[in-house]
Amino acid sequence: MWRSRWGLAAGLLLALLSACQPPSDRGPDTSAAPAAASGATAAGARPLEPVKVTVPTKSLTFLPFYFGQDKGLFREEGVDLDLIQMRPPLGIAALEAGDVAYSAAPGVGMRAALQGAALRVILFAQTRPSFSLIGQPGMVGEKVQTVAVSGLRSTAHYAALAVMRRLGRGGPQDEVTYLTTNETAQSYTALTAGAVDAAILSPPYTAMALLAGYVNLGDAFDLPDIQGGLVTTVRRLQTEPAQVKALLRGTLRSLDYLVRHDEELIDYLQREFHLAREVAAGSYAIVRQVLNPRGDIDAATLQAAVAQMKEDAGITDDVPLEQLVDLAPLRAVQAELNLEP
Repeated sequence: MWRSRWGLAAGLLLALLSACQPPSDRGPDTSAAPAAASGATAAGARPLEPVKVTVPTKSLTFLPFYFGQDKGLFREEGVDLDLIQMRPPLGIAALEAGDVAYSAAPGVGMRAALQGAALRVILFAQTRPSFSLIGQPGMVGEKVQTVAVSGLRSTAHYAALAVMRRLGRGGPQDEVTYLTTNETAQSYTALTAGAVDAAILSPPYTAMALLAGYVNLGDAFDLPDIQGGLVTTVRRLQTEPAQVKALLRGTLRSLDYLVRHDEELIDYLQREFHLAREVAAGSYAIVRQVLNPRGDIDAATLQAAVAQMKEDAGITDDVPLEQLVDLAPLRAVQAELNLEP
C-alpha cells in the first residue's frame, strides 16, 4: 500500500534538499558542432526553420535532442531546434496554445489526448524506463521504509512500486512511504543526504550513486512504459507535414548515431553534462539499453501504457489508439532512411 506522508518526514526532506543541491547542468555548446555524414540533405541546401520543442529538463532521457542539436543533425534537415525547458504539464499547455510546436513528453501528451486534447504522439524515443531503485549503503529490500520519487503516479513512482514488488514488498500491510521530490536530481539529493532509505534514480544519478557506494536494489529496464519522444497537435500534422518529417528525420538519425558510437557519446556526456568518465560510461550503458532507435512502439507496450493511463484517470470508455498516436509520418521517414523493421 503506498501513500504520501508530508509530516515531519517531508519537512526534513525539504530542508535537506534545500541545503544540499546536486550540480546543475550547463546548456550545450553548439558553436563548433561537427556535421554528421548521412544521406540526408545538407543544411546549406535549404533555409533553417526555427522549431520550438519543450523538454522537462536537460537529462539523458532527452539526449537524442541535445546530442542531435550539437551534432548538427537537425540543421542538416533544415531544423533550427530550440529546446525549451518546461515542466511537462506546462509544456503540453504551451503546445495546445500554439506557443511551441512540439513536446518531448509523450506520456503527458497521451494523457491529455485521453481527456480530449487534439494531440498525437508521433515518435517514442524510449519505451522502457531507465529507472533503478538505489538504496543506502548496506540497505536490503526488506528494510526499506522510505523511498524518494519525483512524483506520485509518475513513471518514477510506478517503477519504484514494480521493483519493490520484485523484492517481495508492496503488500496490503506493507508500510512504505513514498516521498515526492519533484525531480530525479532532488531524489538523488534526498538519498545522499540520508533523508530516505532508497530513491528511484535514472542516469547519470544512478551511476553517481553506485560509484559512491550506494546499492542497486533493482532495475526497471524491462517494464513497458513511455519515456521521451515527440508529441504535437493534430493541426500541425495537417498543416506542416514537411516540418514534422524533418524533425522526425533528425531525431531518428540522432537515435541511430547514439547507439553506434559509444566512445564519442561517453566523451560527449563528460563534456556537456560535466560527468566523470566512470559516471559517463555507466550512464551511457543504461541509456543504450533503453533507447528505441526506430522511434516506434509495439502494440502490447502501447496498449499496456494506455490501460495504465486510463486507470489513473478513471476513464472506462474505449478510446481508439488513433486518437492518441499517429505514426504515419514516422513510418514514411523510416522508409526514407531505409531503417530495417
